[in-house]
Amino acid sequence: MDNDLFERILVPLADVEDAERTARAVRPHLSPGTTLIVTHVNQGENGGTTVETGRDEFAETIYERFHSVLFSILDPEDLQFEWVTLQGREVSEALTDAVDIVDASLVVFTPRDVEVWNRTLAGDPGGRLIRDTEVPVMVFPHRTV
Repeated sequence: MDNDLFERILVPLADVEDAERTARAVRPHLSPGTTLIVTHVNQGENGGTTVETGRDEFAETIYERFHSVLFSILDPEDLQFEWVTLQGREVSEALTDAVDIVDASLVVFTPRDVEVWNRTLAGDPGGRLIRDTEVPVMVFPHRTV
């Protein structure tokens, strides 16, 4: 396995439940020296993606849950963290932009449980992310591990 692939992993999180699912799914695949770039996208009004300097209360709650679930087993000394809150009009576009902004080598996520009708109307952010991102994307099953 190519260690460079797992060097800088972008981990988008939508909410607290997603943070827990994703932490449980990703933790068996992490190794010492990995940098996790944990991100949440807030709705932006402008067309471009921006990085917020502070973390709002909602994003902070998500980040804390991810961190606590991940380290219920792992040693915090083994991993590096970057916490990046993004603002963008479309989630998939903001995450695609973030890959370049933070120099990610891989994107990992668990898909949200979106009804087929809603996915048809709103588009499929996960599918767009997979198609539009220039780095590999690893998708974990939605089920709680």
